[in-house]
Amino acid sequence: MNPLLEEHLRKLDPSGIRWEDKTEEQKEALRREWDAVVGVPRNLTCTCPRTFCENNHNCQFCMATHRSYGSLPDCLRLVDDKLNADVPLEKRHNIHSHMNNNQPVAINREEYHNRIAEAVKNDPDAMEAGRQRAKVWHDLVRNPENVKCRCKMTDCRFHGNCTKCIALHRHFDGFPSCCESIHDKIAAAILAYRAEQAAAE
Repeated sequence: MNPLLEEHLRKLDPSGIRWEDKTEEQKEALRREWDAVVGVPRNLTCTCPRTFCENNHNCQFCMATHRSYGSLPDCLRLVDDKLNADVPLEKRHNIHSHMNNNQPVAINREEYHNRIAEAVKNDPDAMEAGRQRAKVWHDLVRNPENVKCRCKMTDCRFHGNCTKCIALHRHFDGFPSCCESIHDKIAAAILAYRAEQAAAE
């Protein structure tokens, strides 16, 4: 297990006891703590600015789409930004490249969305192009296999509930199980940079 994942798990569950080793009372106490997090309406807010996307505000479909491309939805890119705070953009794992083939290097998320907004404002056809791209993503999530919850913690009350699951992990600066492979790539880039810096000292 990589150290970034361990750090996240300690935030999510500070007891240090594995889920399968907990008593029912310990599990219920932790569930109540998590309920408090997802009980705050602002924690459940969708942070994606792509309001024209057919999957906007649909966490299950949005997550399935991004997962299939090996990228992160906007709500989890905020976590990525925090984890990568000390890593220069050019050294980070590029989470945009799979969904945006014309984007060969990592970019600033805010600048990227401002550029999209400017393009739509200046070119009426840009909105239709966006809709066509969204249709491809929407077709992808019509396959039930693509939207299945991959979390093994099936007795968690948020199992299969992407909105609350993502809100919970975002609150603790981590990624849900369905993003583990993406998280591993991000962690590898972060750890490689830190090792590089340590060697240079």
